[in-house]
Amino acid sequence: MHFISPLLESYLADNSQEEPKLLQDLTRETHLKVIQPRMLTGHFQGRVLSLLSKIINPTYILEIGTYTGYSALCLAEGLGKEGELHTIDVNAELKHIQRTFFDRSDYGNQIIQHVGNALDIIPELDITFDLIFIDAEKKQYDKYLEKVLPKTKSGT
Repeated sequence: MHFISPLLESYLADNSQEEPKLLQDLTRETHLKVIQPRMLTGHFQGRVLSLLSKIINPTYILEIGTYTGYSALCLAEGLGKEGELHTIDVNAELKHIQRTFFDRSDYGNQIIQHVGNALDIIPELDITFDLIFIDAEKKQYDKYLEKVLPKTKSGT
């Protein structure tokens, strides 16, 4: 089932950066080992996240909803050498896959994993974030936003 037209998909493929090998490997691993692989951030969406992060050049990123780590790896591409990406996921069973691929990347020591309810974890983070990506339980988006706003500055 196509969610975008074949013509648009062809255009995107012709005009997007190639998917890095590490992300190709993570996509394969997710499809082999995880029950709902369709929840994975895809190649084109990932390249957009990477581009936005590189434009913003954040020092601190917060991601709510790690899944297997694809979007975190894309967002980390814009981090400076002293930057950190904090990523939160409720599913502890995915932590090993995430960590494996984070550690294979150039950003492994900059990605901090949190497991649990984001609504409980966010208030405990004493950080002002430059970039926030919310991609978790859709029905909770308004609550996530309320929790992260005090952790932002103008322009986040």
